[in-house]
Formats: sequence, C-alpha cells, structure tokens
Amino acid sequence: MQLGSLSTLAGEFLQGSYRGVPFVVMGNGGQAGRKQAVHDYPYRDTPWVEDLGRKGRLYRITGFLCGATCYAQRDLLADAAESKGPGLLVHPTIGIIRAALMSFEWRERDGVTGVIDIQLELLEQRNLLTSLVKTALDAAVAASAIAMQVAATSDFSGKAVSAWSVGAPSITAGKAASATWAASAASAIRSPAVMGASIATLPGNNGRYTAGNNGVTVPTATVESVWSALSAETASLDSLIESLQTTTTPADLATVILTIPESLREAVSDPGTQLSVLLPLTVYSPDSSQTTAPIGAAISTLISAVSALCRRAALASIAQACADWQPTSSQEAEALRLQVAELLDSEALTAADAGDDATWQALRALRVQVTQDLSERASRLPDQITITRNACLPALVLGQQVYADATRAPDLIMRADPVHPAFMPTSFEALSA
Repeated sequence: MQLGSLSTLAGEFLQGSYRGVPFVVMGNGGQAGRKQAVHDYPYRDTPWVEDLGRKGRLYRITGFLCGATCYAQRDLLADAAESKGPGLLVHPTIGIIRAALMSFEWRERDGVTGVIDIQLELLEQRNLLTSLVKTALDAAVAASAIAMQVAATSDFSGKAVSAWSVGAPSITAGKAASATWAASAASAIRSPAVMGASIATLPGNNGRYTAGNNGVTVPTATVESVWSALSAETASLDSLIESLQTTTTPADLATVILTIPESLREAVSDPGTQLSVLLPLTVYSPDSSQTTAPIGAAISTLISAVSALCRRAALASIAQACADWQPTSSQEAEALRLQVAELLDSEALTAADAGDDATWQALRALRVQVTQDLSERASRLPDQITITRNACLPALVLGQQVYADATRAPDLIMRADPVHPAFMPTSFEALSA
C-alpha cells in the first residue's frame, strides 16, 4: 500500500489525539454506570445493593496510524501511556476530556508497511467540554458588554456635544445628574452586603451569613487585609466619583460614568452581591423637564443623555456579573435570566424611542448572549423542590435522609435559614439532587 493511498484512507476517517499525539479514529465504545456494593445477609433472599456513587466512564477507542511518521507517533503514544497522571483526549464525538490512559495496544498489519492499528482504553477524570463552552459564552458576554459600552458612548456623545456647548448651566446640570446616580454606588460599597462579601473570602467557616456565591476563598487573607483592601477600593471609587465634577468634555464624562459601576463590581468579590448592588443603578430617571428656551432644552437633553448612559453602564457591569455568578438551581438561573432580560428589553425600547440605534442593536445582542449563558447553565442544574417533614430535625440528619450525605447540611441550612441548625423547619426548599 502506497503512502498516497494511506493518506487518502486516513482522510475518510475522523481525527483524534491524546496528549497532543494525533491518530485516526475508526470506532469507539464506552462503559458507564454506578459503583455498587452488594451485601448478602443470612436468611434473606434478596441482597442489599449500596450505591457508592457514579462509576468512572471508560472509553475504548480503535484507530490506526499511517504515513511516514506512524512509527514516531506509535512511540509517542507509548510514552504517553507510560507517563504519570491523566492527559487531554480530543475525540470527534466524545469531545474534550481529561482522561487516564489505562492501556495502549498496537499491531502492524501482516505484509503492510506504513500503517499501525491501535487500541486505547481511557478512564475519564474530568469532562472539559462544558467548561470550554462556558468559557466561550463568558467571552461572548464580555465582548457584547464592551460593544454596548462603545455604542452607548457614541450615542451619548452625539447628543451631549451640542448641549455641552451651550455653556455652564447645562454642563452643571449634567454633572449633577451623574453625581446623584454615582452617590448610589458610593452608598452601595459601604453596605453590609459588601462587607459580608469581603468576609466570605476569609478561609475557614465564618457562618452562613457571610457565605458567598462563588465560594472562592483566599488562603492568605486576614481580617486586616480584607478591610484594608475594601477601604482602598472605597477610596478609589470616591475619588472616581469626585472626578465627575472636573471633567471638561462629554467624552471624559462618559468615560468616568462607564468606569464607576465596573469599579464597584470589581471591589466586590462575590458575584451574587455584585448583582444586588448593581441592580438599583439600572433604575435612574431624573426629572429632565425644562423650558423650551435654548438653555432649558440643552439642560433637558444633557440630563436625559447622562441618565441613559448611567443605566447602560450599570447594565454592562451586570452582564459581566451574570457571567461570574454561580446559580445552585435551575430556578435561580431562570429567575435571573428573566430579570436581566426584562431590564435589557426595557432599556432597548427606551434607546429605540430616543433614536439611539447603535445602542439598541448592542443591547439586543447583549441580551442574546446573557440569556444564552444563563439558559445553558440552568439546563445543567438540579431543580428546587419542597421538603416536608412532620418534625423539626437537625440539618445533619436531613442531609443524610435526603441526599445520603451529611456534608450537604450547610446547603440545607442556607436555603431553609433556620433559627438553629438543630431545629430545621418542617417545610423548606432544597435541591433535587
């Protein structure tokens, strides 16, 4: 068999790789199930099967190597099989997984050179496809948020430049409108919710009232370092808000307005708290009714443009927070999807009525990306169900009863919010799995 015909044959099959070594996939199979421990007892006809969790998924792949480099590829796969730890498997139908190569077999065909048949047996360690999909969706949300900021700035400048040129009365009114909105951000960063989110980064069990949404802790964090960092972020935000009054052009004012909600979001480590402090910033409609005289019309135009930009800046930051937020149930993800979609729809309608076509298109595109991201995560999460008991039981007992896992008690405590974990309410919400 010639190398040219071998290359043509390889092109008819799908390609795969393990630890970066490519091979041709001919067929594959797999095995999945649960780990079961079977217990037999005297004088009992049926055994008791104890569930020990999901069994690791086993994949068997058959394929071949061909061409002038097939022998080098065989040796590389042999080295991969003998290497310690799992590796990355890229398969045309299985996807991208991190797997341990349990065995690697190869065989040269009788009387044929330049082709080697192979068989791999791999045990899945981690499925990376869902994380890659989420990373792609997060990147799309970030890109759409930036595009919306650019469009909103462009539409703002188109209206603000003429009103700005009228003089001090309109400029002062526009800066005052932005300062009133920014005062809400200054108040939010000093709220107990933000302080609790900062405490959530401390290592150890700090109680359910300081539990964050993302569950990320900093091993080296201390109370002093946390408060010092929060104080620095607060001072930075205050300085940014003060700079609103020193801006000299509409572009400078727009830059500061767009930076304020992002600074607030970055100052809060917990995405759930980010959403709670950013959502009020999306509702801002100061009174812009003035006289029809040139100065009054300029003031009205600038106030309306500033308030619209403030709301859109907050929406861009909320989109970023949604990408980082980790819902625990499909109901939570769906509720946030509907809430954010309604906010984006409302602002898109306002932009369309105001003739801000670029912002309208950007808001619609951002809505698609955010809702798609939240819908994809909702589809992979358990539902929230109502658990009812006829007596107040400890959380550890309920964790064992409901999930056969007492370590799930903290989640039950967080959802039920009991007076004391030893006396859970008789009816509360919990995850179905």
